[in-house]
Amino acid sequence: MENVNYYLNFYKERLSPYSMSEYLKPFNHAVIFCREGDLKQNKRKFLDESEVAYIHTPIDITAGQNGAVLWFWELVDLKNNDIRLSENTLSEKIEISELISIPSKPRGSLIRCDTVSFPPAGCAFTHTHAGPGIRVLLQGGIRIDGHENSNKYQSGDAWFENGVEPVFAQAQKNSTTSFIRVMILPGEFIGKTSITYVNEEDLEKPKTQIYKGYFDEPFK
Repeated sequence: MENVNYYLNFYKERLSPYSMSEYLKPFNHAVIFCREGDLKQNKRKFLDESEVAYIHTPIDITAGQNGAVLWFWELVDLKNNDIRLSENTLSEKIEISELISIPSKPRGSLIRCDTVSFPPAGCAFTHTHAGPGIRVLLQGGIRIDGHENSNKYQSGDAWFENGVEPVFAQAQKNSTTSFIRVMILPGEFIGKTSITYVNEEDLEKPKTQIYKGYFDEPFK
């Protein structure tokens, strides 16, 4: 099966009360997370705080009376990503832009959005995933150990995992830690876990992380 290259981007936008999002015109696929406030479409409720939506056609949205803080993940083909990055407003706000490769076959892939939570000092044993994705910390603190690097993240920080490189995740000791993530997975993983533990001795150990799924959406 042939693969197609895309950019997986992550960026944020802060909206004042009743203002319209400046650049939410997806060329392919987008996930919107309402971090704060609420959103409306055609004066009707679209998203409240901590709600998520997947879209694949252009829409116009506005903030409610308290404004809004939005987090976006988008999957954009190479041609249209060049257009996106040429727009000064957007290029300044993009925090992560990673080139990934996915099957070209229709419905060969899905986009997953979920959250992962850890109790104080919880961890995820060394593991890989079935596809790449971008995580953003919601609360607490976490350390991600890869093969060559170890990085610490606090609330609002974002990072990319390619799924292939094994990582170990260690949550901070003094509070609950959680992050939201968007991953691009093979279509056969709909409703199934994407994680594979690397070390055999970890397979039967108790796992402390808790998952909350928002959606598994096959590409349209």
